[in-house]
Amino acid sequence: MKMDKIKYRKIIFHGRLQVFFAFCICFFFACSEQPSVKVENLRCELLKNPVGIDCPNPRLGWEISGNFRGIRQTAYHILEASSLEKLNVGEGDIWNSKQVKSDKFVHVKYYGKPLVSRSVRFWKVKVFTNQGTTEWSQPAQWSMSFVGENDWQAKWTGLDRSFTGDVLKGKTRLAARYFRKEFNTDKDIRKATLYISGFGLYQAYINGNRIGETGLFPVSTFHTTVHTVRYTAVP
Repeated sequence: MKMDKIKYRKIIFHGRLQVFFAFCICFFFACSEQPSVKVENLRCELLKNPVGIDCPNPRLGWEISGNFRGIRQTAYHILEASSLEKLNVGEGDIWNSKQVKSDKFVHVKYYGKPLVSRSVRFWKVKVFTNQGTTEWSQPAQWSMSFVGENDWQAKWTGLDRSFTGDVLKGKTRLAARYFRKEFNTDKDIRKATLYISGFGLYQAYINGNRIGETGLFPVSTFHTTVHTVRYTAVP
């Protein structure tokens, strides 16, 4: 009986030693792991690579991730270029913010050169944190719509009469209007951009093919607000 108790104690002691040894190994590997921090999911006006931005100082944002908790941003550095080639070689010909001490990573306003209508801008960001500095992020981009009122070249069009069955009083109801513009071009088209502003809802087509995936767009608005929607058509 005494021998069994001694063996039992040895087994318990041996088991505890194994657990303690395994815990020491795990703790050693956890402590030896180097901090890894990266910046990703770049956004402009809360959108990923948006098209048709019309504000002069778009707001930028990004996300920080890593293998440690408690990561805090201490500064950021933004580069923006007029071409992807310039951005890839580190040339920020549109905006080089240099290192800005700030923990802000959402709604960071653009303060580069004045933005030009229908231009495309490419940008990336590097972040400084309490766990080290990230590499440059993957490139992101946004394109501009019309910055100034004089940039618009279009004229309003419409049909100022009613059809049989239209309800013009109370809860008005009008039959759908169809507008068509035909034109020819002698040059090869690499890309076509269509800007539409209108009251109410619409669906757009080019050569009989519907543009976009949304139906009855944009949302209903009051006549004091007119939305502009930009479409890119690739042959």
